[in-house]
Amino acid sequence: MADSLSKPSYCNAVRCQLEMGESLHMALDNYDLLNLDWKPMRKRDSLILPLKSGLKDEQLRVLKGLSFEIHFTYQEFERAELSNNPHAQLRRTVSDWLTGKSNAAEIEPLVSQLPRKWERYGDMIILPERAFESDDWVKLLNRCTKSQLEALWRCITEALSGKRLARQRPIAKDMFRSSQTELLFGESGWVEFTDHGVQFGFDATQVMFSSGNNTERRRIGNIPMDGEVVVDAYAGVGYYTLHMAHRSQAMHVHAFEMNPHSIEGLQWAIKANHLENKITVHHGDNQLLLPNVYAQADRIHLGILPSSEHAWEHAIQCLKPSGGWLHIHMNVQEKDIESWCVETLEKLSTLAESHGRKWTIESQHLEKVKWFSPRVRHVVLDVHCQSRDT
Repeated sequence: MADSLSKPSYCNAVRCQLEMGESLHMALDNYDLLNLDWKPMRKRDSLILPLKSGLKDEQLRVLKGLSFEIHFTYQEFERAELSNNPHAQLRRTVSDWLTGKSNAAEIEPLVSQLPRKWERYGDMIILPERAFESDDWVKLLNRCTKSQLEALWRCITEALSGKRLARQRPIAKDMFRSSQTELLFGESGWVEFTDHGVQFGFDATQVMFSSGNNTERRRIGNIPMDGEVVVDAYAGVGYYTLHMAHRSQAMHVHAFEMNPHSIEGLQWAIKANHLENKITVHHGDNQLLLPNVYAQADRIHLGILPSSEHAWEHAIQCLKPSGGWLHIHMNVQEKDIESWCVETLEKLSTLAESHGRKWTIESQHLEKVKWFSPRVRHVVLDVHCQSRDT
């Protein structure tokens, strides 16, 4: 039996260029599409990743909507070693913990409800919001002692090769949209990690960081901004600010943020990346502070969801009279994306005219970052504004 389980086998797969392998792997993992029973395969300049069987149309649309080229294939793979399969390790570890606390008939149903994905920030594992929240798990955990719960969280942390464990919670309904991530195992929520060569640090229990925006952070950091003054209207912990200052080589970035916890992380990262002379942090409400940089910027980044529209008028006025670039983030219904692009350009043109900016305003690129919900996309529209007098 063991020999048959170790033999190679064929399954559906998806192939991409090697340099986009990290982005594809993250997309598959985020949407629970990756078949972890098999080893990914490198073939010349391509990476081939195994897919789960029985994919739904909405899951396939996620793959077809990626910003880089992929190809579906049917490929023979070698089985992943159990020692390298975190899902298998998690199942074994939790099964062992359940022994003696639940009868044998209950163990498999409980194990089948274990999370299939999680995020990793440095040595902290962050479980999804619904992990261990089913009726069966809640009933069991309510019977456990404090030491039994600590043992569970510890073994999960070790199974996933982490040192701390947390669980996502709904975003707070405050003016900062604060994270309420719950620390399950460990002493501190502060995390440090590197993202595309940029160092980040922040308290994960206080601020949000979306690993699903990985491809967009890579894209923005790949845009040359040499000699440019950039305004990041919603800087957070520096999700895009740091990439624009460090990788895009912007001359200077004005970073606007009002959440003190986010600013703590941003200022830590500015020092860690030696960007003290390239980034100015503006602490407060951007609606009040953006006028301080009117007519100074070559580029404006508007990275807030679900909509950045309330900052568009400020953004128009922050650009130099000769024009520049706008990167507009938005959540848009898939069926409405084309019409939203047209309406956005019309609104921007109207705002520009109202402030005496005689510009030609054109869409240069639409990036479909990820699915926000089954029918809603997180998109970024790159808009170029150019004076008609030049």
